[in-house]
Amino acid sequence: MGKASKAKKERRLREAQLQRARGVNEPLPPFGLPGQHQNIVMRPVFPEGDPRNDIPVDGALGRYRVVLTLARPGILPKPETEFSLDPDVPGDSHLAISPPAVERRPVGGQVTRIQFETTTDQGRLIFNGYPNGNGFLGRLVAELDASSLRDAQYKAHRAVAPTLSQISAQLDVPMHVWRIHTTFLPTRLQQITVINPFLATAPVFHDGEMSPEYRGLVSLYREALESTSPVYQFLCLYKIAEGIRLRRDRITAEAVQRGDQPPRWPSRRIPDTVAACVPWLNSIYGGNRQWDEMALDAILVTEARGKKINKLLDKEMTDLRVDIAHALSDATGNISMTADEMLHIERVNKSLPLMKCIVRRLLKDDFPTEFLPNVADQPEGHDPGAAGEPGEA
Repeated sequence: MGKASKAKKERRLREAQLQRARGVNEPLPPFGLPGQHQNIVMRPVFPEGDPRNDIPVDGALGRYRVVLTLARPGILPKPETEFSLDPDVPGDSHLAISPPAVERRPVGGQVTRIQFETTTDQGRLIFNGYPNGNGFLGRLVAELDASSLRDAQYKAHRAVAPTLSQISAQLDVPMHVWRIHTTFLPTRLQQITVINPFLATAPVFHDGEMSPEYRGLVSLYREALESTSPVYQFLCLYKIAEGIRLRRDRITAEAVQRGDQPPRWPSRRIPDTVAACVPWLNSIYGGNRQWDEMALDAILVTEARGKKINKLLDKEMTDLRVDIAHALSDATGNISMTADEMLHIERVNKSLPLMKCIVRRLLKDDFPTEFLPNVADQPEGHDPGAAGEPGEA
């Protein structure tokens, strides 16, 4: 084989290897709940006996590269069903850093990247910012030492998020992080953050009139699904639950004032087993969806299993709601949460799947002729919340 042919073959082999590393080409089956924030991990497998196979799936102590890909709100760099592992997805923002977005400079004066230097209690990090083909900042890249994929992602996000917030506030432009791509450099173990795509579904039309109260509540549900902010999603869903419970209090008080028997609201609990959870979910979603293990785990969190919905709303969900409010201000001026802290966002993300199910259950109980009127409730034997008590949910 001649040198030219050999070089061509080697080049093709390298391109094929790079292509395999850059993206997931096979379609993935649905996993988790639509709209849920998840991580996808690609773990390389080495020849038998290679010690790199013993590295945990979440990585180990060592060197990591973290890429934060930006996006303009409402414009995805990739289709929602394409979970690309390409760290060089161009990304986009409103921050112009190079031509053609900014005026060309004399030869040798062109900007090829910008650099952020950040310092936190965990050390100093340097982020290189790269433009896309139109000259707008699209990616931020940093290398750092960490103990795991999660640790590297947290450290990088915590370090750069305040700078993005400062840019956003100073220039009045959004600085939205669309995806975080983390690589454990010694083994090429990779992880990307994703938002599960929503399911394609046939339209279902409601024949009856919608009451003003119901219209207001479902408008908040739509707001939650359209938002890219987990915190705002949670606040919308919490407001729906709060509105329904206040409505129940009002209806009960009006009945007492008239001398009538107060209504008995269904007393609902979160299922405590997977067997009970599946029919419970089918009654508030309809369509006999396939509920995979990841979706069930996200809903049946340990601290909620078997608990009354009202108790969860009074304690866990209200505590989170209060903490979010205190991120804005409280009586002492102390701030307990910040949108820049990934650990706080993780807490909100953990609560969202269950909160969404609670809201759907309340809507179905209080607006049976308007919300999923053609979806039958599950048999009483499967529903731990079939009995009714005044004022309970």
